[in-house]
Amino acid sequence: MFGYIRPLAPELRVRELEMFRALYCGVCHALGRRGGLAARCVLSYDFVFLAALLWPEGEGVRVAKRRCPASLRKKRCCVNVNAATEAAAAYGIILAYHKLRDDERDEGHLRAAAARTAVFCLGGAYRRAALEFSDFDGAARDRLEALAEAEASDDAPLDAVADRFAGLLECIARSGQDEATRRARGSLLYHIGRWLYLMDARDDLAEDDRKRRPNVLRARGGGDGELRLTAAHSLNLAISAFELLPESPWSDILRNILCLGLPEEQERVFSGGRKRRRGYRGI
Repeated sequence: MFGYIRPLAPELRVRELEMFRALYCGVCHALGRRGGLAARCVLSYDFVFLAALLWPEGEGVRVAKRRCPASLRKKRCCVNVNAATEAAAAYGIILAYHKLRDDERDEGHLRAAAARTAVFCLGGAYRRAALEFSDFDGAARDRLEALAEAEASDDAPLDAVADRFAGLLECIARSGQDEATRRARGSLLYHIGRWLYLMDARDDLAEDDRKRRPNVLRARGGGDGELRLTAAHSLNLAISAFELLPESPWSDILRNILCLGLPEEQERVFSGGRKRRRGYRGI
């Protein structure tokens, strides 16, 4: 996915930072169990956020030392695989697979060939995840098709286009505990999805102009001022929805991500700094 949903690390306490790293490793292990090294390659901070958000109510955090493919000489602290890490891994594989299929159709020859190879490597893990989470896989197909149609239509306003992707993330909240929790989580994911779509489009705008690729903001955007306003509105609504959720072991970290990490990433997008740091993976 995008990798925008990350905490502001200097504002985390040492214990919180270690917990977040352990959750990152836990999602990575869940991906590895589902699809080996190929599935681990789709790991993103976005899916770590999702695992924390989907954490079962009342369940504590258990951490163990495990071997890491990226650090074979030293074991790392890792959250034990549970329903939340498994779900985040499955959703991540499904979303990555559909994104790769989209790249296979839309990109140039070299990138399309690379996407085709990645689709082949991820195919087994995708089929298993799609079978387990068939409702979400169907929603992903429908929403992404609707998104492609809206992007291709010059008549669709920017809000309507962003709504297609936002609605896809909202589908993740269809299963859960009580109705109030599902609604609050769905609202949170909807507005995060809307913000993600807008930030990704703005982040790619200069490169798309240089390579003469279509970008949803070129025909519909009203400038950075308007885009900042609508993105900030989405963030505020996401934070309001988050405060309606029950407390969990990850609440302070999630609050850091929403209130500090995402505004920081937004500023990097508008300043062009995020493109320069895209290869940086660590927290």
